Amino acid sequence: MIRSLLLLGVLCAAAQTSAAVDDPKPAAPTGVTPQTQKINELIAKKWEEAGIKKPAERATDNEFMRRVFIDLVGRIPTVEEIQDFEQDRGPNKRVRLVQRLLQERKYTPKVNGKAVTAVSGLSKFPIDYSAAYARNFAEIWSVWLLTRSGVDPIYREQLMMWLEDQLDNNSPYRDFVTGLITATGKSNENGAVHFVFRHLGDAIQSDMKGQRVDLEEFGKYDNVPVTSRVTKLFLGIQTQCTQCHDHPQAKEWLQADFWGVNAFFRQTEKVGLQNNMQKKAMQTQNFVELREMPNWNKKGMVLFERRDGQRRASYPVMLKDLVQAEKGEKSAKNLVSASAGTKTRRQILADWVIQHDNFEKAYVNRLWGHLFGRGLQKDPTVDDFKSDNEVVHPELLAYLGEQFKNYNHDTKKLLEWICTSDVYQLSHVTGKEKIGGKSLTHSDFDPYFARMPLKAMSPEVLFDSLSLATRAEGRLKEAEYKALKLSWTGKLVRNFGDDEGNELSFNGTVVQALLLMNGKDLNDQVGTARDKGVVADVVKKHRGNPSSIYGELFMMTVSRHPSREEVVKLEQVRNGRATINLSAPAPKGTTTPKPSSGGIAAVPGALPDDVTFYQDVFWALLNTNEFMLNH
Repeated sequence: MIRSLLLLGVLCAAAQTSAAVDDPKPAAPTGVTPQTQKINELIAKKWEEAGIKKPAERATDNEFMRRVFIDLVGRIPTVEEIQDFEQDRGPNKRVRLVQRLLQERKYTPKVNGKAVTAVSGLSKFPIDYSAAYARNFAEIWSVWLLTRSGVDPIYREQLMMWLEDQLDNNSPYRDFVTGLITATGKSNENGAVHFVFRHLGDAIQSDMKGQRVDLEEFGKYDNVPVTSRVTKLFLGIQTQCTQCHDHPQAKEWLQADFWGVNAFFRQTEKVGLQNNMQKKAMQTQNFVELREMPNWNKKGMVLFERRDGQRRASYPVMLKDLVQAEKGEKSAKNLVSASAGTKTRRQILADWVIQHDNFEKAYVNRLWGHLFGRGLQKDPTVDDFKSDNEVVHPELLAYLGEQFKNYNHDTKKLLEWICTSDVYQLSHVTGKEKIGGKSLTHSDFDPYFARMPLKAMSPEVLFDSLSLATRAEGRLKEAEYKALKLSWTGKLVRNFGDDEGNELSFNGTVVQALLLMNGKDLNDQVGTARDKGVVADVVKKHRGNPSSIYGELFMMTVSRHPSREEVVKLEQVRNGRATINLSAPAPKGTTTPKPSSGGIAAVPGALPDDVTFYQDVFWALLNTNEFMLNH
């Protein structure tokens, strides 16, 4: 235990500078699209306006590779993938890496010029990056659409299957959204129904106790959750406050706006239950269903109550465009003046959602937030467009929204444009420049993206990365792996998560995650026996060569080579030349030192092939911020 703590301190201290010292600076990017060049130009323009003369340095190849793997395919790279990328001497290697992760279906890495026959830690080979991208973003979307709790795992997987199919085939985003809003049928045939089903809300209650609600007049459900979800997810406009009153901060959004959108869902019926506890209690079938009920709410009238007690009525009216809201105008898209024809109300709503003037910009902002941890506005939220939340990069947001629309709402193109830009390739470490007495790490400069923000991994990405580092996935059957992932991520979210609608990223801390990681799950994968486990395999492979063992352990975890300084310090520990101060520190806020309870202790050394020593090194690497954070 003493040696483990010392190794953790050694690696945490050295990691701050090691990558910048040992890796050569890569050449300036070339071969990027005109859209990427425009991003570079507009971001640089904003730096100049903010007085930022020297943003962060460009990230090293290893930093960039790890970042883009986590963001696009939801895991860290394997040792073979790192070597393949490092040995690539062709032009535009970063651009080609991004394209590979988005498009490639059968990729075989090369090491020392030869194609490998397997990849450590991956069960499927050759590598289907397109499927990995689809699975990663399906997990992200399933959280955005359903949150992380309260849905039977079978039902979530049904939605995931639909999402993966859409994402792997790169369906245009407008069709993707239309499919979610208009979905009908059984969930085992169309997993998209789970989104609307999840958020239809409570059954409407009659004013008179014991009296049944007239379905033909009012419909069956209040549709409150789905109303706010649709505007927030697909238009970047938070309308939940306007359910009960006109918006207190954003005067452009009124209570009638909320209930106008709400009316589009009044002819939707749900059959079955999503919650797993209810499902078992009621012994329902292995699917839920959404149906259209054209005889419900036939007049389209929805009653709502204002704070002064007055009752008002609304009809199906689309949320007004942002331009209309800024001018104080009303929406012209409503079912009073527009004939429905043969389309259902949800089909009409979907048409009007994708025609809204913030549809493309809301998605650009959401994806930008996924990649950078915050959107292009003053506040870091990605889905709160309103008058008092300034868009810091209006020209960039408008340009990317326009290009996204012109290129057939192609999500993969949008991701490529951003991930190959200069701003995405910045290091998370800034220089010593100060503006107005504030360094570039000050929150005032966050909206200008003068460095890459540190981002917490989601529970799903953390689990997949941990499993890859310990090479657990390659040793488990697919069903076993899914069950372990469901159990582990469930414990993490249940103990530490925030499931109140803040789903962009996991809000737990590194320490909280480690409370679960450092138990039986982690020890089982690292291996504590001398001759078993992933570390024992590495020691056998590089027997008698500590530097090579360190090298592979570092690439397996933090996706880089150890620095000279780190190797020297690790060797000092292994050779028994290190000590640790076990004296308890003085309590915080006191000036009198607490008497020593341990003093200086020698740290036991180890032989060159001592597996237990390298297990301690591996454990320490997994516990560093460098492994736990996406930087």
